[in-house]
Amino acid sequence: MNLKKNQRRLIFFLPFWAVGGASESVYKLINFLIKKKFSILVISIGKNLYKKKFKKINCDIIEINCNRSILSIFKLRKILLNEIKKNFKKNILISNFHYANIISMIASYKIENLKVLLTERSSVSELKYYNNYFQFLKNKIIYYMAKWLYKESYLVITNSNFEKNYIAKKFKIKNIKCIHPPSIEKIIKLKNHIKKRNTIFKIIYVGRLSKEKGLHIILNSLSKLKLFNFTLDIYGDGPQKLKIKKLINLFKLNKNIKLRGHIESKNTIYKNADLFINASIFEGLPNALVQSINYGVFPICSNAPGGNLEVIKFGKLGLSFKMNNEKDLRNKIIKCFQNNLQLNYFLRKKHLVNYTEKKSFLNYYKIFTKI
Repeated sequence: MNLKKNQRRLIFFLPFWAVGGASESVYKLINFLIKKKFSILVISIGKNLYKKKFKKINCDIIEINCNRSILSIFKLRKILLNEIKKNFKKNILISNFHYANIISMIASYKIENLKVLLTERSSVSELKYYNNYFQFLKNKIIYYMAKWLYKESYLVITNSNFEKNYIAKKFKIKNIKCIHPPSIEKIIKLKNHIKKRNTIFKIIYVGRLSKEKGLHIILNSLSKLKLFNFTLDIYGDGPQKLKIKKLINLFKLNKNIKLRGHIESKNTIYKNADLFINASIFEGLPNALVQSINYGVFPICSNAPGGNLEVIKFGKLGLSFKMNNEKDLRNKIIKCFQNNLQLNYFLRKKHLVNYTEKKSFLNYYKIFTKI
């Protein structure tokens, strides 16, 4: 028996694989699907940092040698045409992020026996932000091409209901569905419903050190905080690391704030924290925010476009502050400290089910098996 005739071939196109975030979510999904007997190919542009992990689970990998994403279209099309010839039962291309989705739609144009699913793991609204005229022009082109091409796909999948509603309205799309990311493996059973606070108020940030994450807002806010002693542990790495170090020195907060780098152990990060802060300018749906609630750490997040407010259940499982507003953030930090704010134990448990690996993976599985 030819196994291919009974298998679905899933082709995941994620141009750039970085540690954590979206890459980790996609890897976990692929690991689950391989156990369900799907045949899977992962395509990246340049080096895939998860290559060793994929080889261990018998996942096919192709690294496109190309300097720029846009130039990968013809190479991607050639790969897709070769895949169609392999006689699988179904061929499904799953693309990630708006610019990659556009590349996928162009590369797959008029290829028969290929269904294209577009996943939006960030937020299309991020295209409103730019640093120069070239980026402004580039973002405009991506936005209008997405508006034109997304409706031609088999299905668009978003990380948050915010993004689902945003794309459905702006792009006039009906073939769209929200599947939350697999942020947590299981819901942690907390020993105590009321968490005891540390003598020194311990704050954490978890995520990439990049401009859109708003770490400068957190630092500016904390630099004017004089009411109580605090520490801030910053977990993560990224292009803004040097700039963040300079800000810490400028505000003379070296004793309070430490850069911890990337740490695998979630327990090490969250177990002793009093407060988690997310200050993003835009988001998909932040895994770290979900994980803070899972570990019983009270969160404060910006009201940025994306899934932030959904995760904190619109104020029932955390506080939000006005995006880019350091004064509002500082007031919310003070409120959290003075009132010793705690998460609602039972609401937390019920809400976190939406972000478990099991629920996320099964939602994808149902879609792939129905195609």
